Amino acid sequence: MKKTLLTIITATALSSCCTVFTASKQNVTFMAPNGTKIYDVETNIKIAEVEKDNMVTTKIKKKITDKQLIARKDGYAPTPFILETEFNASSLWNFLFWPGFLVDLGTGKMFKWDNTIINVELEPETGTNE
Repeated sequence: MKKTLLTIITATALSSCCTVFTASKQNVTFMAPNGTKIYDVETNIKIAEVEKDNMVTTKIKKKITDKQLIARKDGYAPTPFILETEFNASSLWNFLFWPGFLVDLGTGKMFKWDNTIINVELEPETGTNE
């Protein structure tokens, strides 16, 4: 009985509105020419690749700060862009249980991606032929 009560109290203390109602990742759609690869600038890890219909949707983990990305495709100049962070209004329900603000802040769920559909415009690479 004590273990069950302790588990319930712990689960309640560690939960928060955004933790309960939102996911830690959010769908983001990139529109670009087929073959375009999207990379995270910080880690240089490929996040997505446009393979068909000039569009790809992928889940990207939410975070407190904006995320810098870069689009690359052979024959085109690398195109940097930013995935902007926005305050998640769902976290306002934490006024009912204030430690929930700390949990949402720590997990990054207090924020969400503002622009979830990104049109990437690539410019042809300019070569120096003399």
